[in-house]
Amino acid sequence: MFAFLLLLLAGTAAPAGSPDLLLEGGTVYASPAEAGRPASILVRDGKIAFVGDPSEARSRAPSARRVDLTGRFVFAGWADAHGHLEGLGQALESANLRGSASASEAARRMGAKSAALPAGAWVTGRGWDQNLWAEHRFPDARDLDVAVPDRPATAGRVDGHAIWVNTKALEAAGITRETADPPGGRILRRSDGTPSGVLVDNAMDLVSQVLPAPTPADRERRLLAAMRACASAGLTEVQDASGYGPESLEVLERLDARGALPIRVYATVSPEPERLRDSFARGVRVARGAQRLTVRAIKAYADGALGSRGAALLEDYSDEPGRRGLLVTPAERLEEVARDARRNGWQLWIHAIGDRGNRIALDAFHRAAETVPDAPAGGTRPRIEHAQVVALSDIPRFGSEGVIASIQPTHATSDMPWAEQRVGPERIRGAYAWQRLKKSGARLAGGSDFPVESERPVEGFYAAITRQDPDGKPEGGWRPEERLTRAEALALFTTDAAWAAFEEERRGRIVPGFDADFTVLPEDPMAVSLARIRNLSIVATIVGGEIVAGSIRGAVP
Repeated sequence: MFAFLLLLLAGTAAPAGSPDLLLEGGTVYASPAEAGRPASILVRDGKIAFVGDPSEARSRAPSARRVDLTGRFVFAGWADAHGHLEGLGQALESANLRGSASASEAARRMGAKSAALPAGAWVTGRGWDQNLWAEHRFPDARDLDVAVPDRPATAGRVDGHAIWVNTKALEAAGITRETADPPGGRILRRSDGTPSGVLVDNAMDLVSQVLPAPTPADRERRLLAAMRACASAGLTEVQDASGYGPESLEVLERLDARGALPIRVYATVSPEPERLRDSFARGVRVARGAQRLTVRAIKAYADGALGSRGAALLEDYSDEPGRRGLLVTPAERLEEVARDARRNGWQLWIHAIGDRGNRIALDAFHRAAETVPDAPAGGTRPRIEHAQVVALSDIPRFGSEGVIASIQPTHATSDMPWAEQRVGPERIRGAYAWQRLKKSGARLAGGSDFPVESERPVEGFYAAITRQDPDGKPEGGWRPEERLTRAEALALFTTDAAWAAFEEERRGRIVPGFDADFTVLPEDPMAVSLARIRNLSIVATIVGGEIVAGSIRGAVP
């Protein structure tokens, strides 16, 4: 007898000894390299026990709870190799400025959020992008003062590398004409030298240090909200690029200890010296059994972002002569962190967007490998996050030196209207150059950088294979020679992401012995028209044999 089961987020792993689960009737993609085929999947104690003939599957577990996936398509659980969970949780509670057509529209959205807040609370928002506005100019504090005149307000740029604040926030932070640009940061100024209200990269710290600190309850609420959103989007794992300090890590650890993480989290820690020493002392933590939290990586920054002209370039910006971006972390410090990571068996991720930032990151990894040649396993597989603009001569180094290029396909389609203006026609040849990287021998991994972009992996899959916006423009794709095939794009979010997290022996494929993590879709993204892909819904998200999001038909014999 079939019954309709709507299974919402439960947040606990299937315990050992729980009833077997049998997924029947679906078309199964065991790996990106294989065609889909009809098969049943038997799940036992959170692991895949069998994949194959339905009658054999039933004979192996005649009392299993059966789930009917007829007409559905089953993939190894999709992972986002670069997201920000706490940032997404905070964005869900803030004014959504994404898509705002002008500074005044963004300010009005901030004003609407302000009206719903208690007295004394700061107004926060995220998602503005001056490149979408008619004049392409950065906003001013005075624009925001019109909508929020009576309390501090801060709004993050879409890339998270600049903030726009009102006059009350400038006053709260003590930022005046006399305030100098901090190292690795920039205070944008009006013609008279007064702060305009936009702070780039390390200058953002001037405001963040006076923002009310989130409580543990705030952090837990935001993290859980973000994970639920990710599960609903079909993600079974997030590799979190936040570079957490102990406050957020302790919240994640408590959630994991009580079985409350709905998805797997591969967390990065802060590279600040004292916090890093504490992380080394506590040691690498790899999820086992019902646990879903892994802590074995460090997140550092080489430079800023291209949209706010903070990405560090080897030559001047083509659209702002005299500017070459910002080095957020001195090269010497990056080399020190890279050596320490290798020596202590930790993976290092370095954010690098500009060609100078990427070269400095590659150099740091190279020198660390020379200094610490016999690194523990965890100290290998270094990653460069974004790898957006790379000098053509540096691209082969990713493959030859074993550096993972952790890319975000939707960044290319978001940036394509203005990216060439920033770097010019020659440097753009090494920008968002996925096929160049692959052909040089580099390993890739795919993510979104949410909340900068959407957490929905089907949007990244669509961007990777089309290099087009949601309306299918430009025709044929932007710089189409860099498009990925559907199989290559699927690998980004499955096998490639698993390898980038040392999980290739337990995740990323549907084979016996692997974690029972699945993303189930209603149509086949490997075959449907391009226009349908980005709007695909999720039938179910399954983590460790537990259905954590979606609705499916189930059958219990």
